[in-house]
Amino acid sequence: MKLKKILFIAFIISALYSCKSEMYITNVNSNYLKNSSGVTYSLPKTKLIIEIEVTETHKQRGPFSKYTNLYFNTKNAIIKDNVDYRISNISIHTTPVIDSSNIYCINNSDNKIASLINLSPNGFIAGINLSDYQSEKLETEQKNISITNDNNNKFIDYANFSLKSIREIQYDTIYKEVLQDSVIVKVPIIKKKEVFKSLQKQAKETADILFLLRDDRNALLKGENDGDNFPDGEALKLMINELNKLEKQYMSLFTGQELKIKKQYKFEIIPKASSFNDTIYLFSFSSKTGLYNNKSSYNKNSIFLKLVQNDNLKATSNYTKKNIANNKNKIGGYNGIIYRIPQNIVTEIINSNKSLYKKELKIAQSGTLNIIPTNLLKETKVEFYPQYGSLKRISKLKEE
Repeated sequence: MKLKKILFIAFIISALYSCKSEMYITNVNSNYLKNSSGVTYSLPKTKLIIEIEVTETHKQRGPFSKYTNLYFNTKNAIIKDNVDYRISNISIHTTPVIDSSNIYCINNSDNKIASLINLSPNGFIAGINLSDYQSEKLETEQKNISITNDNNNKFIDYANFSLKSIREIQYDTIYKEVLQDSVIVKVPIIKKKEVFKSLQKQAKETADILFLLRDDRNALLKGENDGDNFPDGEALKLMINELNKLEKQYMSLFTGQELKIKKQYKFEIIPKASSFNDTIYLFSFSSKTGLYNNKSSYNKNSIFLKLVQNDNLKATSNYTKKNIANNKNKIGGYNGIIYRIPQNIVTEIINSNKSLYKKELKIAQSGTLNIIPTNLLKETKVEFYPQYGSLKRISKLKEE
């Protein structure tokens, strides 16, 4: 009996010693980490960044819109002020964030392998036994470019390009009764006053300016000139462009103006396991009011994110779970490096079962975990995709 106790104690000491002499990892949420120290790395989970561009179109009728058909043969005149909205662009991209449930500590800080771990600036595992150059090269694969759109368009103020005053001098004749030689006579008196021109008169004057501008442009195009002063080259091009610009401005007094403003909206979502093969409410949208939030009452204006997961990793997941379990040591750690196998997910923006946008993306947390055993790490170089925590390449270390 006493011999059995001695053998049992020796076995425990041997097990603990072997755990300390070999590299192993523990989850930071594990009770086994209390007295451990070493290099900590994290696996990422994927955050979806959904960018929606909404084009807001303002239509403003011209002050002379009712006289458009009187002077010009056009059917494009805006007859009333209006604002409408449309979704002009949708894009979805991903960025990695730390998965707090999958942060691991590589125990035994004096272990050679643990000292050769390469991490990204975010603390994601990038590789093992990599040179500094290779580690930096991996980082460039997860950089994202952010583009902002600043639109400062404004309606043209009609008063800024009017050549004639909207007021004119009007003369009125009044008669005053005057007593002359016992006879009352009416004496005419001319009174001058400033009044607003009628809208019809302003429209006619503007139409006359437009026809004059067109005559001047045609004269330039035909080469009708006054001798040596005729412009050529860039000067001619500049003059014609300015005349075209003036014509467009004056024509807008009849046909109206249209102004487009682009607005950018961003939604950030970290899908949970329960979100896959389900829909997530994003926002509501109407052509009359634009983008708004109405989560309390879903209707035909509601826009959803749909995530469709396939079963490609089902069999793989059963295998990797066994693989991780087989590499678990007696003190609750794992003899190896745990990494992710991400899965492709179809992301789709839908409205009333109508697809607005669809894209297939790799989502880290929809996949499964696997382990590289410690004995495979001693003579090999391992590279990971930091943004997914997935394996990129395993190659043999070159002998120096």
